[in-house]
Amino acid sequence: MNCACFIDLGAAKLDFSSYSQLLADVGAKYEQVKFYGYNAKRNGDFNPYIREVGAEVALPLHNRKKVRVDIRQVVDAIACACKNPNIDAILLVCAEVDALPMIAGIKAQGKKVLIAVESESAVSDRCDACYVIKKSVTAPVEAAAENGDFLPYTGIERDKDDGMDDVREKLRNALDRQAAKKPTTVREDGDEELVRLLSKYF
Repeated sequence: MNCACFIDLGAAKLDFSSYSQLLADVGAKYEQVKFYGYNAKRNGDFNPYIREVGAEVALPLHNRKKVRVDIRQVVDAIACACKNPNIDAILLVCAEVDALPMIAGIKAQGKKVLIAVESESAVSDRCDACYVIKKSVTAPVEAAAENGDFLPYTGIERDKDDGMDDVREKLRNALDRQAAKKPTTVREDGDEELVRLLSKYF
């Protein structure tokens, strides 16, 4: 079974040990993985896995106090069900209030819905399979300070010369140039890639 995973880390306070056990319980081939509610320090134990599988992470722009990542999860899950014929099932960890529109939209495309919850409810009864999350008894491992900041979707890490501040500054400059809409015959190096990343992840 080919499966896509859309995981709200904040909805169930998952640590990597619990998540790893969930994947083992489902026993599928995971074609796509995306995390929501990711925090570099709180979810540092996920970083090696994110690097290894190339998982996507929905992050808010640095200057926004709150982004509705739950709505993004609904849209992403339903879009995946519509556009990926090779996906047989979609595994969800989400807030209960967001589950119903996702379940309906995914099932309308003929896909199975697998849900992982802290405790079974009426929502889980609407899915093809329900998995109860097994919480780890150990505290989540925070990212080691010497590893620096971790930007999941680019793999850029902070060091003395090329850190996150530089990336953020480049993003701000690219956005400013786009907003100004000044005609120019020369496009600065990296603008197209930055705009592509912004449109893909934000």
